[in-house]
Amino acid sequence: MHKIKIMIVDDHVVVREGLKQLLSLEEDMEVVAEAGSGLECLGLLEEFCPDIIFMDIRMPGINGIETTRLVCQKYQQVKVIMLTIYDEDQYVTDAIRAGAKGYVLKKLTRHELIKVIHDVMEGRAFLDSNVTAALFEEIKQKEKRLKGEAKVELTRRELEVLKLLVEGYKARQISDSLYISEHTVISHIKNIYKKMRVSSRSQAVAKAIRGGIINGST
Repeated sequence: MHKIKIMIVDDHVVVREGLKQLLSLEEDMEVVAEAGSGLECLGLLEEFCPDIIFMDIRMPGINGIETTRLVCQKYQQVKVIMLTIYDEDQYVTDAIRAGAKGYVLKKLTRHELIKVIHDVMEGRAFLDSNVTAALFEEIKQKEKRLKGEAKVELTRRELEVLKLLVEGYKARQISDSLYISEHTVISHIKNIYKKMRVSSRSQAVAKAIRGGIINGST
């Protein structure tokens, strides 16, 4: 019978030992390696080739999220599950972006732990129910921020100037197109930057298109 090879990465020996004891009760699982830091984890990968890595987040040196990113870049077959006490939405989203296939809190039961392993091995992602609410809230807040970008109050003339900026016009060309002085154009651009809370043309153009202020195809 093929056993699922597991590595435990946590800077607390008690956590590693407790997890190892729980997993030793499963006939189809084997803890093949332990590491107390991200750097140690990276050094053991080639030798032990685990199927699953349980990864803590806060560790000395390279943190768990950066270690996950490095693992997933080099060993795409390895599935990383974050096992942590932290339920902050930023940790969850950062872990997912880094390539983690699961995110669970350390208070989960043995039965839940085994289910997570099997789910991830079968190609399913797993998020602890205690962090999904925070993740959805983060997504909602992000949508609100993006919608808020479209509510920038620009005058009719400022919108005309912004539209030409999006189309690649320079200040002199905008001046000629709108029949206003270049000095007035520069003044409008400064006001646009201030209202949009940006500091460059590229930022203004990106925000205008992303926020729906100006259609990028015009």
